Amino acid sequence: MLEGEMATQTKALGLLQVDHDRLQIEVSWLRAEKEALEKQVASGDATIEELEKDKKTLIDDMAGTFEEGFKEALAQVVCENPGIDISNCDSTHHIVDGRVVPLELDD
Repeated sequence: MLEGEMATQTKALGLLQVDHDRLQIEVSWLRAEKEALEKQVASGDATIEELEKDKKTLIDDMAGTFEEGFKEALAQVVCENPGIDISNCDSTHHIVDGRVVPLELDD
């Protein structure tokens, strides 16, 4: 009877060992997958950071181009209308009721 019990226990132990080995392989695979995913996330974060820098550069370039264009337009107005006072004209102003006034933040 003890031999039968021992054989059963040995068989159960063998099955547990197979499960353990299978789980160890799965854990190794999952660790490798986790590492690969962490690298992808880091790469994605770096890409996002680079794109944010590019976005800021483009916004700054567009603002500079707009400001240059605005100044050129004012220079053309003065050229075509000598003696005109453009001292109140600025790219941060707009016209309200026929007057040049500063932009309000909620516009």
